[in-house]
Amino acid sequence: MVQSGDRVRAVVVEMEQRMPELTIIVPTYNRGTTLLKCLEALDGQTAPKESFEVIVSDDGSEDKTGEIVETFIKTHDLDLCCLRQSNSGQNAARNRAIGISRGGLLLFINDDTIATPTMVERHFSTHRTYPSESVAVLGKVTVSPDLPRSVFARLHLDPAFSLFESKSELDWRAFLTCNVSVKKGFLLKYGLFDESLRYNDDIELSSRLSKHGLRIIYDEKSVGYHYHYLTEGDYVRLARLSGKTLAIWYGKSPHLRAELASVGFYKAAPIKKRIQYFFADLVINSATRPFFMAFANRLSGSHEDLALVVYRKIYKSLERESIRDVLGGKPSA
Repeated sequence: MVQSGDRVRAVVVEMEQRMPELTIIVPTYNRGTTLLKCLEALDGQTAPKESFEVIVSDDGSEDKTGEIVETFIKTHDLDLCCLRQSNSGQNAARNRAIGISRGGLLLFINDDTIATPTMVERHFSTHRTYPSESVAVLGKVTVSPDLPRSVFARLHLDPAFSLFESKSELDWRAFLTCNVSVKKGFLLKYGLFDESLRYNDDIELSSRLSKHGLRIIYDEKSVGYHYHYLTEGDYVRLARLSGKTLAIWYGKSPHLRAELASVGFYKAAPIKKRIQYFFADLVINSATRPFFMAFANRLSGSHEDLALVVYRKIYKSLERESIRDVLGGKPSA
């Protein structure tokens, strides 16, 4: 029997009511145990469960990530699905998840972002206050109190977020995908993640979105904890990744010299700064770096602030070296 028009309209309304307002996208790779903590935190949100969905986008994990997610789906009532792809990078994983997302809002977090209970609710609230399509919302991320203390935690996310204190609106460099939400329509209209980049990819996207009016509202009460114990090896790897992706970004968009200079692409810096970098690289380079790493390590036990200064200089040295590895050339002014 053909349903009446009233019945059809009722079914459509019911489907719309069940459609989540927000999609949380979590790219992951070989972090099954940490991902489980992330999902448990999302399951404990104060926001109504029918108001959001979670998409885990697995970038070809070789651990038990798939089993962990499948078990979680069976034992919890969270609206959760898992995508799987061959290892192609987190941006390919994010873009694939965007393609099947149902929410009008997209919240990007990492698999090591452990949401506090009100984190999602705060994103909803801020977007309702700022309904314009071009508005994104950044929540705060800080080192997890459940991890042992690491000097490198003071060199990663916390320094960036300390710059945002007492600010309500931030520039495009604050589009950090550890806890940022954006209107899906705006993203689909003006661009997705560049799948050739493996770091600095979030701010490269926001640089493009800023040309179309992107605004970033900061809500420091929408908090997530970074559950990743950072080691010296992690710090070195991130420095090299940063330099490599800055060089690739420059190769794609050489006209963005000012933007690139502001996020560390030293070759686009004013001549005075490049002269400073030239002399800095004569002091800290591939030959002397092991000495400075050992020196900073010894300092960290008794003079941590001074050790942080040395570690930051090592990071920038590694970043510039990686830029040269991609583009070619020796240190120059």
